[in-house]
Amino acid sequence: MSRLHRPLLRRASAALAVVATAAAATLITLPASASAGALAANTSPPLSDPAAVIAQVAPELLTETSRPPTTAEADAIAAEQGARPFELRLSTGDGAPVVDLSPPQTEGAGLPISLTIDDAHGPAARGQGDAGIDSFAIGQNAAAYVQPLMNGVRLLTALTGPAAGSEFDYTFDLPDGTTRTQLPDGDTLLADAAHHYIGTLAAPWARDAAGRELPTRYEWSGDTLTQHVDLDAQTAYPVLLDPNWYYSYDFSAALPLYSARYPKATELAASHLLHTCFNCSFPIFGAPRGYPVDGQVLNLNASPFSLQAFAAPVKVQTANGGAMQFVALPGHFDGAGSLITFSWYNDPSGYLHLYVHAMVKVDNGPTVNIANSRVAGANWMLFWQRVADHAGASGGGGV
Repeated sequence: MSRLHRPLLRRASAALAVVATAAAATLITLPASASAGALAANTSPPLSDPAAVIAQVAPELLTETSRPPTTAEADAIAAEQGARPFELRLSTGDGAPVVDLSPPQTEGAGLPISLTIDDAHGPAARGQGDAGIDSFAIGQNAAAYVQPLMNGVRLLTALTGPAAGSEFDYTFDLPDGTTRTQLPDGDTLLADAAHHYIGTLAAPWARDAAGRELPTRYEWSGDTLTQHVDLDAQTAYPVLLDPNWYYSYDFSAALPLYSARYPKATELAASHLLHTCFNCSFPIFGAPRGYPVDGQVLNLNASPFSLQAFAAPVKVQTANGGAMQFVALPGHFDGAGSLITFSWYNDPSGYLHLYVHAMVKVDNGPTVNIANSRVAGANWMLFWQRVADHAGASGGGGV
């Protein structure tokens, strides 16, 4: 495991009390539920109809499509809210499509990037009734789909047979010295040479039309990401696979204008502080004094600056890799099943980071999303600063 994420990272707290519509990255565990995928090959929809192909293999993904604001809409939102929302721009033509991504302008947000779908070529096409997923050809037997998400993009590849190939490339325009750290759940956190958060790449997945999860993996060569998928004689087509890029939050005193009394407090010191008194540092009303434990239900109030209560009941659970999560229960304003995970780690320069990863079920549109993102970013910056201001005195770790 990388130096950035040692086992103590797993002790970090998590809570979905947040008004965190942002960081709604899509941490997905895909169920093998595509029984409709057993359709005969000659009944499969054409590759040029992305919604139909996705509906056949992974229908649960369709509801996650989120229309990004146009430039004019983003300008208007920025004028109203004082910050730009998440933006996605797709450059099409006869060459390889280029996706430009900018995170919402909030505390702890990532950095804008561009990426190219190397194997695809334009122009873009959309199927009948499709609500915003663009399709590009990859030869005669595959297609690339660009699906906008609330705070990111899913780059699906659809295969109609073994002749489509099993390796697909994406070139990222990343800063020099970019580092990549695999998180316990299989996602990858990218940061620049100064350890400033760029964005997150979700763990790879692949599924065939019979609902079978196929072995798949990523490989980096410079700034080019290659996704490999293992196909065999039993593979039922079409097959879907994807990289998923999303934005979360990351806080540390390595960021400009961020300061703390113990900016290089250790993960152990942060864990000790939170276990001594959780709600002394956690900035959401209703949090317990004792450190949350698995199965505990917390009736949180996600509106600490208002007399109006926003119900945020959550249940504690342990996530992949031992990280702790809070899962939204029925009645939560973000939607039941939403979750958020908070992780503490030290980067190679010793700075203490708080990484916030969330999956929010309810998409309120870019105007409300950026407003909620700013409140969430302010809350999580406060959480990081409270811990970094006091952790050194609670168990060691200093500048």
